[in-house]
Amino acid sequence: MKNKEEVQRIEDFVAPSRFTCDEIGVYFKTTWEYAKSVLPPIFEPLGDEEAGTCNAYANVTQYESAYCGTFDGAIVSILCKYGDIEGYWMLTEIISPELPVAIGRELWGEVKKNGNGRIWRDGANVRATGDRRGIQLMEINADITGPDHGPHVVDSNGFDIKMFPHSNGRGLQYPPLLNIWDIKYEYTSYREGTATLEWGHSKWDPTDTIPIVSIDKAIDAQFAGYWPLGQQIELEDPDNIYAGYMWGRGFDDPTWMPIAHRFKGLDQLNPDPDRQTEQLNA
Repeated sequence: MKNKEEVQRIEDFVAPSRFTCDEIGVYFKTTWEYAKSVLPPIFEPLGDEEAGTCNAYANVTQYESAYCGTFDGAIVSILCKYGDIEGYWMLTEIISPELPVAIGRELWGEVKKNGNGRIWRDGANVRATGDRRGIQLMEINADITGPDHGPHVVDSNGFDIKMFPHSNGRGLQYPPLLNIWDIKYEYTSYREGTATLEWGHSKWDPTDTIPIVSIDKAIDAQFAGYWPLGQQIELEDPDNIYAGYMWGRGFDDPTWMPIAHRFKGLDQLNPDPDRQTEQLNA
């Protein structure tokens, strides 16, 4: 049990999301059709609809934070906009160790799962991978030959939808909340180059279903990042569509897990609470 002073200390510590980053990233184009199929309906893809392409970004990053220690990650994002606000929506976010996974998912509504991102450097060549459950999900091979664009600052935005499954196992616990992050990147180094990007196959994290139309450029960057919460907007969800985005990205499919023999063949372990209420009132 933490006392009030300890809780205040923790809240003051985790509220501002801040970290330094060593990042290898690849900008690429996926299809407009795919982006529309995986983005929630409140977002519009960023790209060239006429050409049928949407901008996307894959990165592997080593982090040192001011709220949960050091960690590493591998992330794939679709670039999109909400109204007039341009930003990104993460399709998958593989992070290690446990604490940043829990904070990211429970505090901010991110889609973090436990896995690893690794970076190896050999002169101008940089190789980076993301893996989970013993499966390599992505690999970046980059040749960073461009000049260093030196210190500069970039403002951006990110989108997360904070949502959790209901305690009865059906639907969401509360209406989904759109978090819009006002992001500032303070680059100490930023260099560009060329790269290849390859997906691995995993039913748990199906990055290989993301079409790659073309590779735009690779970046090798070191920076400090600040992610304060700009807005939080409650979303309407009368048809419970957001549960699909939550289960599809933020959690492993529990129906693929081993099951005790006595429960096999029972497709409905948790009764529908609405139906239970109807039966009680009958």
